[in-house]
This record gives sequence, C-alpha cells and structure tokens, in this order.
Amino acid sequence: METRVLNYFLTIAKLGTISSAARELHVAQPTLSRQLQQLEEQLGTPLFSREKHRMVLTKAGLAYQLHVQQILVELNRANELVKNINDDELVGKIGIGAVESTVTNFLTPILMNFHQENPSITYDLYDADGTAIQQRLDQGLIELGFVSSPINTAKYHFLKLPTYDRWGIAVLDKDPLIIKKSVTVDDVIERPLIIPHRQLVHDDLMDWLHANDSTLNVVGEYNLLTNAIYLAAAGLGNLICIEGVQLPQDSKLRFIPFTPEHKLDHYLIWGKGVPLSEATQTFVNYLKSQISVQ
Repeated sequence: METRVLNYFLTIAKLGTISSAARELHVAQPTLSRQLQQLEEQLGTPLFSREKHRMVLTKAGLAYQLHVQQILVELNRANELVKNINDDELVGKIGIGAVESTVTNFLTPILMNFHQENPSITYDLYDADGTAIQQRLDQGLIELGFVSSPINTAKYHFLKLPTYDRWGIAVLDKDPLIIKKSVTVDDVIERPLIIPHRQLVHDDLMDWLHANDSTLNVVGEYNLLTNAIYLAAAGLGNLICIEGVQLPQDSKLRFIPFTPEHKLDHYLIWGKGVPLSEATQTFVNYLKSQISVQ
C-alpha cells in the first residue's frame, strides 16, 4: 500500500469531505474517491460513513487513523535518519511537547547549546497541557514531554527537572488585592475565578483550597492560557495560574502567589518500551548531564 494513499485517507478524515481534500491535495475528486474506495475494499470494511454532506470516520476508521498517523510519523523519522546516516554528523528530528511554564526558560538554553553541537537535528515543538502531551506520547506523535505535576508517571520513564512553579492568582492592576505580596484562600474563595481545566490539576487545586466546584465561583476553565488571559484582562474573572506564565504587559494583569506556598514540579517523560531515536536519546543523555552539573 502506497503512503500516498494513506495521506489521502488522513486528509479526507481531517477535512471531512472529498471535495475539500481534493483541493488541498491538488488531486482530481474522482481519483480521490476511487483511491478511497480501493482502500476500503482492501481492508474489507468502510472507513467513513456518508452523512449528508460530510464524511464521518467509522469506528474502524478512527482506529485506522490513529495507526496510520503513527506509521507515517515513524516512516518520516526513518527517512530523516538515513539521509545522512553514513556521515558522522548526528541527524534527525526530535518531537517535543511542553507545557506553558518556567520549564520553557529552563529548556531553551539547553536546547540551544545542544543544537550548536548538533546543527543537523531539527525540532517539532508542540505546546499543550499535560494530558494532551501524554496522549501524543501514547500515539507516538512525539517522543518527549516536558510536563508539570500532578502527573501519573506509571507508564513513562521520567526525569525530575530542577525547576518549579508557584500557584497564584492574576488580577488586574486596579484590583484591591494588587497591594498584597501574597494571597490566601480566603482572599479568593468568593471571587469569580478562571481555573485550569485539566482534571488532575483541577483536583489538586480543589484539595489545596479545601473547596469544591459548588463553593467556588468558577466562571471559566482553560487548558492553555492564551485566551484565558484575554478574558481575565477583560474582567471576566481572576485567573488561577502559575508564576511561570508570561502575562502580556498590555493585559494589565499581575501575578500574586498563594500563601502558604503551593508548588508544582516539572518532569521530562517518555514512553516505557518505546525505543527513542538516536537524536532523541542523545538529547536525553545531554539533558541528564546538564542537570548533574547544576
């Protein structure tokens, strides 16, 4: 089976119609329809159900999509690997997922130094919360995840990083709390709050605040902070976040840490039983060496 056909399938799944996929792929619509039909005949099962004007993945189609994505990622890695394998220079692409936190400040100089030593390595960076990063690791779409606690590390190798963040609240510069160096649970318990959506983080914060969803005035939830910052700046509510998040100057938001202090740690994780590419393994070893000398 040609990888071209697999790419056709993934594009149809992404766009939802053969006509849209044909335009993106620059392939005639009848050709695309015929290739999909032949693929389904080869597999002996329909991959899509035709609903009105949209193609919807069947149960088999969803499973096939996941595995095809993994296959093509691995194939691309193999292609990158063999391009210059007979040379001494290390080559390849490292897929990295990272949360929004001070881990970025920690990672950046290490990555830059590593790249100076290995200029033929490229990087595929993915910003997300910890749950989405773990999903992409499980699917084989990235190899490394830089995540924060709380996290279940049972199915991952992990390396604790020498950096952490503090939880707190971001308030507008006209807020009465702005004069405080730290805030307590009592300061925020009745305020409109925008809180993290991720379940492990949500539960951890609720336990620490000795609260539940009915006792807090939650007006919004977020997974990544970009849009939540705009809402907080507009006055929808106070943003519960970590100190490592970069608040734009024009947002007029200021971070105030909680007291007593509530920290979260950072980890590098990668899948157990999943061999890392040579480039990625070399980077992990380099990171370990940098941590050991700090």
